[in-house]
Amino acid sequence: MFSRRASWPLNANRLHQVASARRGAGTLIDLTVSNPTDCGFAYPGAEIIAALGNAAALHYRPSPVGLTAAREAVSAYYADRGLVVSADRILLTASTSEAYSHLFRLLCDAGDDVLMPAPTYPLFEMLAGLHDVRLAPCPMLYSGGWHLDFDALLRAASPRTRAVLLVHPNNPTGSYIKAEEWQTLRQHARERNWALVVDEVFYDYAIAPATAVPLALDAGPLTFLLNGFSKIVALPQMKLGWVSVHGPAEGRQAAVARLEVINDLYLSVDAPIQHAAARILAGRHGIQDQIRARIQSNLGRLDRALAACPAVERLACEGGWSAVLRLPGVRSDEEWAELLLDRTGVLTHPGHFYEFQSGSFLVLSLLLPTQTFGQGIEKLLAAVALELNV
Repeated sequence: MFSRRASWPLNANRLHQVASARRGAGTLIDLTVSNPTDCGFAYPGAEIIAALGNAAALHYRPSPVGLTAAREAVSAYYADRGLVVSADRILLTASTSEAYSHLFRLLCDAGDDVLMPAPTYPLFEMLAGLHDVRLAPCPMLYSGGWHLDFDALLRAASPRTRAVLLVHPNNPTGSYIKAEEWQTLRQHARERNWALVVDEVFYDYAIAPATAVPLALDAGPLTFLLNGFSKIVALPQMKLGWVSVHGPAEGRQAAVARLEVINDLYLSVDAPIQHAAARILAGRHGIQDQIRARIQSNLGRLDRALAACPAVERLACEGGWSAVLRLPGVRSDEEWAELLLDRTGVLTHPGHFYEFQSGSFLVLSLLLPTQTFGQGIEKLLAAVALELNV
C-alpha cells in the first residue's frame, strides 16, 4: 500500500522506550535536548510578538522567491558577516529541511547520489530517501581535530554523483571546513560538475578560542548556502529558512529560475514571519550571546569533570551546540547509552545515530542549564567509572 520511500521502522527502540518511561516518572536527565526554547534562555518576547503583528500580513501578496524586504534582511545578515549576497540570489523557504527538498528536486533524478561527510545528522538520509536520492556517507578523519578525507570522498563518488552536502560547522562534530579543504573540494566539484550544498545553520556559534571559517564563493562551482531562523535566532517554531545561490552566472541564474518555479508550487512561507524577518534578525545578538555563554559554561563543566575520568575523552569541537565523547570500546555506543540510561536516568545519543562508522561515541547537547547539565555529567561519568572498576 505504501511506497518504499515511507518504509521507515516506526517502532520505538529500547533507548526511546526507557527514556519515555523515565520522563513520565520524572527521573530522566535528558542530555540530548536541542530545543533552545526549552533551555531557559531569555527571549525578547514583546519585541518578537510586536514584529509578528504587522498589519501588512493581512494582505495576500504571494512571491515565489519571498518578499523583497525579508530577502533584503537576509542579505543584510550576510553583509554583517562580510559576505556580499544580493537579495536576488536569495529564495525563502519554510525551513532548511524544505530547502534541502527543493535542492534534491533541482539537482537529482531518481537514483542519483549526493556525497555527505560523516558523522552527520540523520535527517539528511531521510530527506534524500523521500526524493529517491542516495546519500553516500564519506567518513571524515579525526586526529586532534576533524578533517575531510578526500580519498574517501572520491571513492564514494560515482557517475551518478550530483552534489556534495556539507554542514559548516558540522553537526555533531562542531568542525568548520578549513579554507584549504574548501579550495580542494571546489576544485574537485568544478572538474566533475558537482554542485556544493552548504548548511550554515550553526555558523554563528563558534566556540572560543575557535573562530567561524568564512568560505570563498567567487569563481567556484554552483554553490548553495542554507540557513534559517531555527538556529540564527534560536526560534525553530518561526518557520523561515532560505537558500542563496552562488557560482558562474549562467548556472546561477538557471538555478534561481528553476528554484523559483519549485517555490511557486508550494508558497509555504507565511506572510507574518516574512514581514517580521528584519526586526527579528536585528535582535539576534542577545540570544546568540546567551547561547554561546551557555555552551562555554557547559564545556568548562564537562572538561573539569573529565579531568577525573581519563577513560572518557571529549573530541575537539569548534562550533555548534554539541559535544562528542569517546568511551572505552568494551561496549558499543548503543550498549553504553542503554547502560547509562538504565543505571542513572541520563539520556545520550549513541554515535551510530550520527553515522559514526566505528568506535564507542556518545553525543551530548550543550544547551541545557549548566546545573542540570553538570548533574547529568557527574552521574554519567560515575557510572562509566563503576563499570570499568576505576
